[in-house]
Amino acid sequence: MKISLDFETYSECDIRSSGAFAYADHPSTEVLCLAWAVDDKPPTLWTPDMPAPADLFKLIADGASVWAWNSFFELSVWERVLHWPSVPISQWNDTAALAAAMAYPRALGKCGEFMGLTGDAAKDKRGKFLIQRLCKLYRGKRVQDPELLQELYDYCLQDVVAEREIRKKLRPLHPTERQVWITDQKMNLRGVKLDKENITHAIAIIELLAKKLNDQVFDLTDGALVSTASRAKSLAWINSQGVKMDSYDKAAVTCALEGVCPVNVHRFLQIRQALSKSSTKKYEAMLACLASDQRAHGTGMYHGAATGRWSGRHFQPQNLPRPIVDDVDSVIALLKHRDPMALLASCLRGMLVASKGRRLIVSDFSAIEARVLAWLAGHETVLQSFRDGLDLYKVTASIMYGIPYESVDSEQRFLGKVASLALGYQGGVKAFQKMAQNFGTEVNDDSALKIRDDWRAANRPIVRLWHEVEAAAVKAIQFGKSHSSIGDFKMMGDDLVFMLPSRRLLSFPKATVVNGKMSYHGQNNYTHKWEAIPTYGGSLVQSITQAVARDLLASSLLEVEAAGYDPILTVHDEIVGDTRNSVGSLDEFNELMCKLPSWAAGLPIDAMGYESQRYRK
Repeated sequence: MKISLDFETYSECDIRSSGAFAYADHPSTEVLCLAWAVDDKPPTLWTPDMPAPADLFKLIADGASVWAWNSFFELSVWERVLHWPSVPISQWNDTAALAAAMAYPRALGKCGEFMGLTGDAAKDKRGKFLIQRLCKLYRGKRVQDPELLQELYDYCLQDVVAEREIRKKLRPLHPTERQVWITDQKMNLRGVKLDKENITHAIAIIELLAKKLNDQVFDLTDGALVSTASRAKSLAWINSQGVKMDSYDKAAVTCALEGVCPVNVHRFLQIRQALSKSSTKKYEAMLACLASDQRAHGTGMYHGAATGRWSGRHFQPQNLPRPIVDDVDSVIALLKHRDPMALLASCLRGMLVASKGRRLIVSDFSAIEARVLAWLAGHETVLQSFRDGLDLYKVTASIMYGIPYESVDSEQRFLGKVASLALGYQGGVKAFQKMAQNFGTEVNDDSALKIRDDWRAANRPIVRLWHEVEAAAVKAIQFGKSHSSIGDFKMMGDDLVFMLPSRRLLSFPKATVVNGKMSYHGQNNYTHKWEAIPTYGGSLVQSITQAVARDLLASSLLEVEAAGYDPILTVHDEIVGDTRNSVGSLDEFNELMCKLPSWAAGLPIDAMGYESQRYRK
């Protein structure tokens, strides 16, 4: 038996910055209505003026599965706003997770549109208007218009129907993936302990420094500007000082600072850099998502990327800046008394702390993508180098330049590193040059072309894999299915799917081949619109490689969870456990990370980590 349900709520808390758990934890949050339906029966409406829905409770107590779109919100409201009888995580199910696993849009309305659903099965677009009016303060006041509330009730009922109809057309999660999702929910419920006191100190320092810097802006511009915030006004003033700038983004500001410009403009741009650091905004984001237990919940999103990787939410733990100091504790001690702006970014990671009586155990896969790519391609030279504990970048340079491993110098190793990072997924001259620029080095076209050709000659198994995978994908789109040495492609409806070694399906929605060019639908990283995305062999291999690396991390996550290490977060190829002091050891944690699932036989894997009271790199 399946129960579909959906809450509509009112709160003065901003759910976009707080997240579902802290939103449900906020004292102003209350339920406006609940719509729920059993299997294909018409939905039922419940409002707070009615008795608690005893029949719903009984069905759940009898083992019915509970379905919702982004179910962590419903779970949080159920337990923290209504305080109803707890529903075991094992009975919760998230339809949005099914959509994400198929690389479909994660928003209910957009997913319905993407799947071609219309009428009652589509999400009512008027819902956005109703939510703006009824579910938050509107122009400083709460609206409780009876007619609008009735519309909201109808909208909630329709959401249940839309979720149910979409669910019928989605594939269920693989049994192992179901366990991964359950573990993900447990992690998000545990939450990440944050150092609220020192986050508050950091924000106070930022505000003080911002005032000082904006006072300098006023003096530098003779009162024309009071801050660097306005793009149009700032560019107008900069140009009036004889410096030609038509862009105000990070790259343009950095470029201008590297050139020659008047002292006042140079200082103005330095201030712009200091005040626009995204790292300082993360302190406010941390504070915004703190619940009453001083923890941030829901900071990781299951299947946040099409490959299955987790993505970060709220203060985005996936892209916390690398620290420039190692001793975070000594820096944090200074925050109460000094204003070291340059050190604030270094302290961000340290604001994630262990719970009382626990310590953080953190372990990270070593060069996992390079290992997986070599394993998929059957590139024994590279695989053996990993088994022997050699430096991949020196091995790459040794093969590229035809010299002994021991003879590789620092410059050759650097070029081997850039080549390994830039060329593994069919990157060319421009990809190599862009990667080299990221490391502060310029490489001319001829040199980049030679390096590309040398790398490809040294890595023929990977080059063969690009072409084999592209040919297999095209054949599957044209004829329904095909086989490759690393797995099978087939069409399921309009979607091209690839069977990963773990048996999980990697999906490329609405895949087509037109005039020999392959594409599938996904979210454009720049426009955020769902549209056709061109692809080719190297790009497909990249997706497969990252998906396999993710499945290794997911397997390790299940091992770590079963051993009682209480994982709270995954960051790229890293697992963070908030572990009782009486449990386990770092060595065992690393061993669990490296425990290969049966499908990954022969893959050389390694992980390293640390124990600490504060999170660090």
